[in-house]
Amino acid sequence: MTDKLLGTLEPNEFMELLDAYIEQVEPDTLSFAAFDEAVQQFAQHAATEVIEVTGVVEGDTAHFDAVDTAPIFVQDNAVQLGAVRLVFKLRRAEPA
Repeated sequence: MTDKLLGTLEPNEFMELLDAYIEQVEPDTLSFAAFDEAVQQFAQHAATEVIEVTGVVEGDTAHFDAVDTAPIFVQDNAVQLGAVRLVFKLRRAEPA
C-alpha cells in the first residue's frame, strides 16, 4: 500500500493496516493516542445516518425534544438508542 492519509483509506485498506499494526512485533512506530485518533476519525466517516436532536437548557437541566422520525427515546436530559442510554450532564461555561 502506498503512503496515504488515514482519512483517505478505503475500509478494506484500513482493515489491512489495522491487522498489520496488531500483528507487528517490533516496537511501536505509532503511538496509541495517534492510532486511537485515526480510528475515531474513521468511525465518524463510517456513519450512514444522522439523527438530529434539539432541545433547550433551563437552569442546569437539558430538555430534549421528542424525535418521531428515528428509533430513539428522548426524556429530559437522556437519549436512548437501542441498548445505549446517553445521559447529558451540563455545566455552565466558565467566564474567560
